[in-house]
Amino acid sequence: MDESELVVQGLRTMLEPHAAYVTLVPHRAEGAAALVDLTLYEPAAHRRTPGVRGVPQRFPTRMVAFGWDCTPEAVSTEMSRGAAGFVSKFLPARRLVWNLLQISEGRVVVDAWTGQSAAPQPPAEKWPLTQRETEVLSMIASGRANREIAEETNLSINSVKSYIRGAYAKIEVSSRSQAVLWAIQHGLLIPGEKTTVRPRAMSHAAGA
Repeated sequence: MDESELVVQGLRTMLEPHAAYVTLVPHRAEGAAALVDLTLYEPAAHRRTPGVRGVPQRFPTRMVAFGWDCTPEAVSTEMSRGAAGFVSKFLPARRLVWNLLQISEGRVVVDAWTGQSAAPQPPAEKWPLTQRETEVLSMIASGRANREIAEETNLSINSVKSYIRGAYAKIEVSSRSQAVLWAIQHGLLIPGEKTTVRPRAMSHAAGA
């Protein structure tokens, strides 16, 4: 939405090899709503629009922040404003497509990769979570469902739920979206370490 020709053409070229899964539809905010699954918007450009507050609501789709500013503050701001996900403009095409497919299926996905080294985590003595709780919370923030977490960690689904409850209590959150925000703000989405979610059969292509 409301992107320059440079960005639109570059993105179209990037996504062309993945045309079986995703189609790019450029449009303007003042135009008719496009019939798509997801709408990408640049947070910084949208915030410069006079009189506009929160995530743009004009289009009847899930809104996904698509920006250059991938700091924890920028990501958490967009997620708290109602974005369905946050994807970095630094992402390679394959990783971007998988993220969009996951969001189109209803998952919360934040991939703020910039290609730069990760910031160090807080000292262990100040960290409120156990190693396993940290691992599970990181996977939640990466868009994993409980069943996927269980499969990848070789834990039972009940054990996964127990770790989630314990982590939520320690960080004082009560929902998955709040847990994702906490993970973003505390560096659990480590740049360059977001792993790909196992692919599933798609009944239709997702439009972006």
